[in-house]
Amino acid sequence: MLKMLQIEILKLKHSKVLWIAALAPAFVVFQGASNFLRYYDLFTEKGQNIWSQIYTQSVIFYSFLLLPILITLIMSIMGKVENDNGGWKYVLTLPVKRKDMYISKFILGSSIVFINILVFIVSVLIAGKMVKAPGPIPYDMIIGQPLLSYIVSFPIMIIIYIISINFSHVGVPLGLGIGLTLPALLVANTKYWIFYPWTYPAMATSGGGLFESSMLIYPCSIVLFVIAFVIGLYKFKTKDILS
Repeated sequence: MLKMLQIEILKLKHSKVLWIAALAPAFVVFQGASNFLRYYDLFTEKGQNIWSQIYTQSVIFYSFLLLPILITLIMSIMGKVENDNGGWKYVLTLPVKRKDMYISKFILGSSIVFINILVFIVSVLIAGKMVKAPGPIPYDMIIGQPLLSYIVSFPIMIIIYIISINFSHVGVPLGLGIGLTLPALLVANTKYWIFYPWTYPAMATSGGGLFESSMLIYPCSIVLFVIAFVIGLYKFKTKDILS
């Protein structure tokens, strides 16, 4: 398994996905901090917590749009590596366990998503220090909520991952992932959001401030992930090498 993971990392050596995963959240936080400074008096006139204001200005766009879209991009690239030039026909004939290949690719993709989450957290902390936010840092919000959003994002990761390794054209997972991301804000305002995994990251980062969240989000995300993962693995293990 470790050897397979090392091979998958080498395949992404010349990909820009790591740069995108690292720079995109930092840019969003920079925009959020800039917006906070632009309307500083408005955001602080009632004695609001500056750390909370910077976090909120950054996380709304990040959790609703950027994170799901980056997940789509990252997981689509995991499949694209093999889809290009009929790579699956060669890879699946190698003396390696298909299960190890399936799992190692997903581990790498989910690890890149985790790096994206960490960059977002660090960027918020740096932004807060740059604007000289007073008071103790609310680590439970700035660190805890993004980490929870990572956990509940696994259904999105596995769905896009399965699509990416089963469709030769990268436009299919990209189009589907982005298309399902766009209505998330609308669905989040309805009572049916629990049935729409693309709302989960935003719900986890809202902390109850934006929407009335529910603890059901966590068992639901785990169950959805496990079911999709098992189905995807079975399909991959029986994949025709000529397809």
